Amino acid sequence: MTIRGFWEHLTKPIIGLAPMDGVSDAAFRYIVAKYGRPSLTITEFTAAEGIRAGAVRVLDDFRFSPLERPVVAQIFGADPSAFAVAASVAAALGFDGVDVNMGCPAKNVTQRGAGAALIQDPQRALQILAATRQGIDRWYETGSLEACGIPTSLHPEILSRREALGNPAPQPLPLSVKTRLGYEESTIESWVHTLCSHPLAALTIHGRTLKQLYTGSADWEAIARGAHIAREAGLLVLGNGDVQSLEDAGVRIATYGVDGVLIGRASFGNPWLFQGREANWEERRAVALEHARYLWEITNGHAFVRIRKHLVDYCKGFEGAADTRRLLMRTETLADVEAVLG
Repeated sequence: MTIRGFWEHLTKPIIGLAPMDGVSDAAFRYIVAKYGRPSLTITEFTAAEGIRAGAVRVLDDFRFSPLERPVVAQIFGADPSAFAVAASVAAALGFDGVDVNMGCPAKNVTQRGAGAALIQDPQRALQILAATRQGIDRWYETGSLEACGIPTSLHPEILSRREALGNPAPQPLPLSVKTRLGYEESTIESWVHTLCSHPLAALTIHGRTLKQLYTGSADWEAIARGAHIAREAGLLVLGNGDVQSLEDAGVRIATYGVDGVLIGRASFGNPWLFQGREANWEERRAVALEHARYLWEITNGHAFVRIRKHLVDYCKGFEGAADTRRLLMRTETLADVEAVLG
């Protein structure tokens, strides 16, 4: 049985925030949700094997604000049994859905047989989907961390977050996949047929092969071919790749037969994109400060320098922006950021 969950209730066209490694952390998603209000948000991909190993730090990637809902946990890896545990953790934490990454082209991911490497290993890909579904269902059926095989090291953090959310009752969650056109060349038709043999609620297709990484232009004609097959099988389909604006999203949705899009790089420093408007410098400055303060709060200042790449994006296109960006790239603490932008 296909569980559609929140996907069934999304207003079309669907304009969501794409998951981006090293970018779409909890602070970034919070800001985009607050000022952009996309149709959905998806976490950075999180290592299934790391969760099964009981690494509490990995749960940082699974932090979210209720403001983001519907919010989807994305996981990656190569061991099906690890996906069962990771999916149970995502369900226990109160996510609205689980997404399996079968599209990351990074060498350190694909060399492990994960991400886009799964396009070349359809049998393992289907085993992973089955295990992920099993993990989601096990939490729904038992509501027990122990019964789901979740490492005891993770229990305190999971229980604490569940309490903060009001200990939500277990829910049957939808399963989705984000993938690419193919490995070295597009095999999107046969690959989508394979994925559709498992009961998925939604499929996101990025319009490049693994070999292309993020170079060249996304092939939306190929996305359309894959989308046609997936929609015939009853899936919702989102396209991804090179969407620059809300208007651009509308044109691609109408032209290529998808139900919506996920927007990635165009959203950097620009949550207002999802509302189809431009923000002035004062708005950008204020939100950049809020972004920095929120990250500092939820991480206690840990690895705060990762905010730099976000801050410089807020400052593009304004008089004196180059000097401001140069100063921001030297910041190490919240006080440093406030001194530049306050």
